[in-house]
Parts: sequence; C-alpha cells; structure tokens
Amino acid sequence: MQRLLASAICLILTASSHAERFTFVALGDTAYDAARDQPIYEALIETINRSKPAFTIHVGDVWGLDHCGNDEIQEVAETFRLFDHSLVYVPGDNEWTDCHYRLAGAFDPAERLAQLRKVFFSKPVSLGATPMPLISQGRISPYAKYTENVRWQKGGVLFFTMNVTGSGNGYRYDDRNALLEAQERNAANVAWLRDSFRIARENAYKGVVIAVHAEMLWGESNQAFRGPHGIILREIRIAAERYGGPVLLVHGDSHEFVVDRPFIES
Repeated sequence: MQRLLASAICLILTASSHAERFTFVALGDTAYDAARDQPIYEALIETINRSKPAFTIHVGDVWGLDHCGNDEIQEVAETFRLFDHSLVYVPGDNEWTDCHYRLAGAFDPAERLAQLRKVFFSKPVSLGATPMPLISQGRISPYAKYTENVRWQKGGVLFFTMNVTGSGNGYRYDDRNALLEAQERNAANVAWLRDSFRIARENAYKGVVIAVHAEMLWGESNQAFRGPHGIILREIRIAAERYGGPVLLVHGDSHEFVVDRPFIES
C-alpha cells in the first residue's frame, strides 16, 4: 500500500495568471503482488477518479517480476478502464524488457513490446474511460514502430512520453538483438525529444512535461550521464537549456516519491 500511495502524485500547473488551471496525476510501480495489491490499487483509482484530474499518466511497471503473458496484459487493460478520465501509459521494464527471465515466462522482450503496442497503442488516443487524442511518433515520423511515444498539450503546457526503460534501458550486451533494439529505440527517443522541444519553442508553450519509466539519474550524476541513459539525459539538458522555460521530468521505477532538481544540482 505504501508503494502505491507514494507513487501517486497530483500536480497543478499554472502557465500564467490567465492560463487554464488544471491538475493531473502521475503514478507507477503498481500491484507488484497482484493478490495483495490489486484491491489497494483499485481503491487508489477510485480516489484518483474522485479528484477529477484532467488526465492521469502511468509511468510503467504494471506488475512486479511476474509472468508476462497475454492474459496478464489483458488484466492490466481491464484495470486501466477503471480510470474514468484519460489515461496515458508509458511501458515499464517489468512488462517487456525483463520478460526474458524464466520467472516471467522466458519471452522475447521485443515480442512482448510488440504485444503491448498492439493492445495499448494501436490508436492515437489515450486509454481510460474518456480517451483524448494524442499525437503518436509512429504516425508522423520515420520511426513507425514507436506508437508508444506520444504528445499532447493542456493549458499551454506540452506533454510528451518516451519509451526509456529501466534495467539498463534494454542494453543487454550479451544479446545482439536486444542491443540493436535498444540502439534503435534510443534514436527514436532522441528524435522525439528534439521535435517536441522544437514545437515547445516555436509555439511558446509555457512549460514542458516529460514522462518516462526509468529512474535515469542514479548514483553519482556523472555515472548516470555515462551510463545507458546518458544520451537521453544529455539531450534533455541541452533541449531544456535551449527552451528556457520550466521542465518537469516524471518517472517511476524507483518506488519512492521524490521531488528534486537533479539537473541543476548535477
């Protein structure tokens, strides 16, 4: 219960004194022990629904190190329908990158990601009971596979997601196919990030919110910038400096609720 509640945050963004005021919820790392946690998770969803946010973002890990089969994915899809508003989902490592483990079913992670795309990202709209339109990278760029990378705006703020995952961002150096997947996905993420910040600059958005799964800034900051998430971190820093406005990075993976300013402190 503590993990679930600590992972749910409600944020109020006000672009200016005349801007639309709205709230949204971000949560992740839910129902790691399904038998124990699912009732708590559903109670949390009821609480979120009562707060009437503009939308909710789920930043991945929809189960623990568990079986990654199609039945489990469908169960998550049914739970997502309990959100009575728009829900935007970012895949976590537990539901695809880590599915090669025997306990998870010894799946091919790339095949599991393809299944997630089929179930959750087949249309350029959000999930939840009240879908909202989204702009999907897979529909407007050469990176046609990456339908999970989406963008939308609310109240003068630009939101976008990227499939940046934990477990070393999918870089398994003992597996050539996994390595190639990670490299290609990183290239797609960088292109999406640059394009999103370009749009934010050109349209004078008052703020930018980025949602990913991975806890990218771990340990000493210099270590993180040299690690498997380093290219994304460097691109965020460069793009944010060029943009010049407020930028909020929302992520899961770490199971702790923290508000900090790591790019300024690093």
